[in-house]
Amino acid sequence: MPPPLLRLLSGLAIRSADPANVQPYFSAERKSWLSPDDTLSILMIIGGDIVQRAVAQLAGSGPLTPYWHFAPVAFSFGWLAYSVSALTSAVGDGRLMPQPDCGIQVVNAKSGYGRQNASWVLGRLVRDREKHKFGVHPQAGSDHQKSKPADKSQPARDEKSKKKGSSLTVVFYRTVSGKDAPQAGVPARDWVYWSGVAVILFQLAISVIPGALRGNWVVLMVTVGGTVLALLGSGLPQWREEKYAARKIEKGSEVVCLTRGNGSTFAMVVISETGIRLEDLAGGRDKRQWTTSVMSALLSILWIVLLLTVEGLDGDAWYLLAVGGLGMVQNVVAAGAQRSASALGFHFEPLDERRDVVRGDKVMKTLKEAEKRQPGVGLAMLKIFFPGELRPEEQQYWDKKRVEKAAMDMAANGNNVPPTSEPERGSQVLGASSEHAETLAASSLDISGGSLQTQPSSPSASTALLYDPNANS
Repeated sequence: MPPPLLRLLSGLAIRSADPANVQPYFSAERKSWLSPDDTLSILMIIGGDIVQRAVAQLAGSGPLTPYWHFAPVAFSFGWLAYSVSALTSAVGDGRLMPQPDCGIQVVNAKSGYGRQNASWVLGRLVRDREKHKFGVHPQAGSDHQKSKPADKSQPARDEKSKKKGSSLTVVFYRTVSGKDAPQAGVPARDWVYWSGVAVILFQLAISVIPGALRGNWVVLMVTVGGTVLALLGSGLPQWREEKYAARKIEKGSEVVCLTRGNGSTFAMVVISETGIRLEDLAGGRDKRQWTTSVMSALLSILWIVLLLTVEGLDGDAWYLLAVGGLGMVQNVVAAGAQRSASALGFHFEPLDERRDVVRGDKVMKTLKEAEKRQPGVGLAMLKIFFPGELRPEEQQYWDKKRVEKAAMDMAANGNNVPPTSEPERGSQVLGASSEHAETLAASSLDISGGSLQTQPSSPSASTALLYDPNANS
């Protein structure tokens, strides 16, 4: 006769194998799969950060009014979680835009001032542009091409460089200008925008099905309510104002360098004569509004009411799950999609790769070529890619470029420029030939912070050296 414990275990095993004992467990699973009502409540509280980035992508792209704009971000499960975090931000730092997910440095090529970027949309601009594959072309107009005949092995070297990947690629972008040019800070409507509109309409179509088949209109009520709340939350005026918080360029031009920093293989230079100041945009200006705090609190309450409505849903939960799942897919795609510069609100001229793309096998060579294309660009990025000491010949070269740039800036501003009737004299000052620049570098001129300062011992001699090309003869 077996021991009592063994008989007990064997009896449990026999009873557990009975179909009558197994059926309750499977019936509960069957009920959950037939109508996942409880699952919907759990899904409503995840994915808030995805919703925030999706709204940041599409903010300001639709029709605008002083109190609201249309941003096609579909209703999804993450809106409840986002509404709570938005309320926290509105009461705290007052910001709606997310922090930049692509850390870059922004340097003004004219002043040499740099700052760490605090603008989400500027970070996305660099992230999406650096993914573009630029061809390898000989640098047009370079001294190397002018001094040497055509090299038959150049295509082979270019192909080898293309396979290896260049050490640094500098791309020049120029903003469009003219009366018919699109306005800076107003994004173009691309496939991400129109896919959001299509998903919203498709969600409404799905929610009608249970009402038409069985008279259950609760799914339609929840979908319409969630869509209205999502469009209200994504259409707050602060979204667009905070996204493009910068002054307009009213006179002159702005040359700004954008790069991830030392070790990066890509840098973009934006030359703007119209539009908004990217240097201001990088500062992440505060654009908080008291109406945003009020609306965020009201929307949070309404989202909780919607959650309670979803919790009381009895049957046809699969339709609402399809609506929320489709919205989640749209949010994920919108939050991470690679977009054109126009879709981000920056409108550039068509890119000419032979004119606007500078790349080489050495970072120093690329910076020198970029300096030739646009004075100040190479100097602005020199300290980023070469924070340490330079070689003597490199130091001499960049000292000469600093003197040339300072002379050009003073001539452009009209400071201490003596009248002259010789047209070629001004061109020599602007051109800053090599011998004259070396004379300036060795003279009593002192370079400090990117500007020229004359030594008090002989200011007249310094001025003569700066503006008289024949002073050293």
